[in-house]
Amino acid sequence: MALAIFWYLQSRCLSNINYGLAAAITMGIGLISELAQIPGPRDAQIKDLIVDALGILGALGVSAAFDKKFRSAIRAPARLLLPVAAGAALTIACLPTLWLTYASIQQRSAFPSLLTFEHAWEAATFGQTANQRPDVVDAPFHWPASGKKVSRSSEDGRWGIFLSLHPAQDWRGYSQLSFVAASNGERFAMDIGIREKHNRYYSSIWVEPGPQRFTITFDDIRAAAKDGPFDFSRVESVVFSAAKPGGAQELLLDDIRLEP
Repeated sequence: MALAIFWYLQSRCLSNINYGLAAAITMGIGLISELAQIPGPRDAQIKDLIVDALGILGALGVSAAFDKKFRSAIRAPARLLLPVAAGAALTIACLPTLWLTYASIQQRSAFPSLLTFEHAWEAATFGQTANQRPDVVDAPFHWPASGKKVSRSSEDGRWGIFLSLHPAQDWRGYSQLSFVAASNGERFAMDIGIREKHNRYYSSIWVEPGPQRFTITFDDIRAAAKDGPFDFSRVESVVFSAAKPGGAQELLLDDIRLEP
């Protein structure tokens, strides 16, 4: 609606600012930015382009609302509707950033708990390749972790990834990583990868149909580091993946946290 209102107003009157040209140029920049992400590690997404469009329309709409020549050339109903539409577009465009900011604050407040699947904001800290997120389901009977929810995910087939977690980075002052895992089917081998900027740690465990709490000690991580000391102040990711991708493997995962 904001797009239709903007182009209608631009086609009916003249202004010192060519809002149509400005919109076309900025949308072109947004499109190029998304296309540039295709060969890289990030994913190009249509929804990001839509958010770009809303932000552009909102910003241009606000500029037009304060343009005296533009306002004098349009009728009173349109003058009232323009700032409302522009404000709505800007609000929608800013919501993802505001949500990520809120999630970041909540993540740091919950530390050293990294992921419990009990809160909606936690979805901002985890994902799966091709944007396939794990399902959050009710915890099975006799599940050994507190809380009512767990994640259920199938490995992605190509890389075998069940879940990729981007936690709070500074792990200093703790001695191990702990989590509860179970196979939602047959027993299978699962890899756990922990990465900082210069070092990576990998370990394999067997996941059984019955839930178990697993721990990875920081001493084991230090011992496996090949490119100098493992920097626990700059942990970038924790990845849970199938040791042999491509099978019909399904993982239940919960209560990922650091322990003293």
